[in-house]
Amino acid sequence: MTQWAQIVDLGHTAVMLPLAGAIAGWLAAARAWKAALYWCVLFAAGLGLVASSKIAFLGWGWGLPSLDFQALSGHAFRVSAVIPVSLFLLLRGASPSLRTGGVVLGVGVSIALGGLLVHFKFHTLSEVLASLILGASVSLCFMRIATTLPTPRWNRWALPFSIIVLMGICVLKPSSINHRLVDIALYLSGRDQPHGWSRNWDL
Repeated sequence: MTQWAQIVDLGHTAVMLPLAGAIAGWLAAARAWKAALYWCVLFAAGLGLVASSKIAFLGWGWGLPSLDFQALSGHAFRVSAVIPVSLFLLLRGASPSLRTGGVVLGVGVSIALGGLLVHFKFHTLSEVLASLILGASVSLCFMRIATTLPTPRWNRWALPFSIIVLMGICVLKPSSINHRLVDIALYLSGRDQPHGWSRNWDL
């Protein structure tokens, strides 16, 4: 059971943020400047919403108690934003059906991880669903824009190799940045203690 719980580390900042940065780097290296910019803006905006929701709850207790919603899940957002885009870019030279299958696989992985977050009570169902929708919106919006831009050219082996290496980080239990969110929330709200800190959150 513990091994299944550790799978959620796939969505950790130490795994997904480097991969998100690598996507921007690969696009820039391929001189796909517009695509890289769109990706950075979309992903940063989504991540900002996640962080803002956590700060709002920790500092002021803002949430939706009727829906058992405290804040967005960073794990669910990152996976649903990054994994489909990674597979989409990896398969840009493949047939349309294979490319679509890769994106569907990425969405499926995101949903599966979201299910684990709920099962192990890291987040509630409402928090995970909202986060998956946000992440999917970011990835689908980027993919829609990317299809209107010239196809980037890069070493096809760079992305799969990097994904394998980054996934290996999952077993290392990387450090959290929860304390930074707490510091920001306390500073802005003037509280001495964070409101309702009850879950194993991570941006």
